[in-house]
Amino acid sequence: MKIAVVGMAIRATAFLGDLKAREDCEITALCDKYPSRIKYMSDKYGLEGVRRYTSFRKCLKESEFDAVMIFTSDYAHAGIAVPALKAGKYVFVEKPLDITERKCRLIIAADREAGGKTYVGHNLRHAPVYRKIKSLLDDGVAGDVLTIQADEFYDGGRTYFRRWNRLKKFGGGLWITKACHDFDIIQWFAGREAESVAAFSALSYYKKRGDAPEFCGECSLLPECFDAFDEKKVPKEWLAQVNSALPDGMQRPDLCLYNSDKDTFDHGIATIKFKNGLFATYTVNVVSGFTNRRIRVSGTKATIDGDLSSQEIIIRRRDPSSEEKITVSDSTDGHGGGDKFVLSDFLAFARGEKSPACRPSEAIIGVRLGLAAEKSCEKNKIIKVPANI
Repeated sequence: MKIAVVGMAIRATAFLGDLKAREDCEITALCDKYPSRIKYMSDKYGLEGVRRYTSFRKCLKESEFDAVMIFTSDYAHAGIAVPALKAGKYVFVEKPLDITERKCRLIIAADREAGGKTYVGHNLRHAPVYRKIKSLLDDGVAGDVLTIQADEFYDGGRTYFRRWNRLKKFGGGLWITKACHDFDIIQWFAGREAESVAAFSALSYYKKRGDAPEFCGECSLLPECFDAFDEKKVPKEWLAQVNSALPDGMQRPDLCLYNSDKDTFDHGIATIKFKNGLFATYTVNVVSGFTNRRIRVSGTKATIDGDLSSQEIIIRRRDPSSEEKITVSDSTDGHGGGDKFVLSDFLAFARGEKSPACRPSEAIIGVRLGLAAEKSCEKNKIIKVPANI
């Protein structure tokens, strides 16, 4: 299978090495607005003979490939997925599907017209802990689900404030670019339609500081700043290219997390009302000094707790009262072990061997919940969620 890869940013590094190593596929094209990024990735993964493009439309016209994998900034997904689908290609698009209802609908329409050729990279659906919980719920272990509590504390989230994710015009804000992961899982577990969202968020920590300049390389506070950019952790060749290739020019990678321009938050809570008396809450915090995702699903028969760091599930049954602990996996791969399964599943889907873990018509729900949460914060009111169609 011949693959075109679009978007030479951080997320692409999770796939290019594995793609290169596989015997069942071949990378035939690399595409990015910035030639320097393509060169870096080409050199890093030994792809010197692969064709390079700065325009996807030109790539689509001139290069031969069966499928495209999209790793661009979130706002650009539809602009690549739609023409690729119209050309009959299989499409892997990183989550979120896109950042607006309109552009998500464009992808859904193109996918339906193409006969269902899109796979949305909601990698948490592949995480062993979440897959096991979903299986337990489907088997009726929890009974009728009443509440879902999910939270994410993400130490690496601090870097969002020096990357493109800090600006809503590129990522939709953290309620979409980050929270769509967990909104998708909550919806997946709930198995019913969401009706409304009430959310609160604030930028309380990464606010502007008058005692620091715009860039870490010009700052006298580096010895005492835990949030400083550490160039030792990034290859020299990548320093001018990594972390936020904005359309109007490259951004220095040592942008101060505090003094960067941003229009999103650093912590928030959303409450979701589903049909038939199911309620869910989700907490996101990127100020914390640790990383973990946890979820608790409570029903009429049992409560199921899942922890991605420990890879453990605890089932607490009501009648008769009992407790069972399950260690699901010892995986240390990203997103709770989900990352290592995504590529194989997409290629199997494109070969017609299995259904996708998440289709566009499902992925739009996480975006809708994110949009509703964003609007709830802006309006300070409960927001109705549009019905899925």
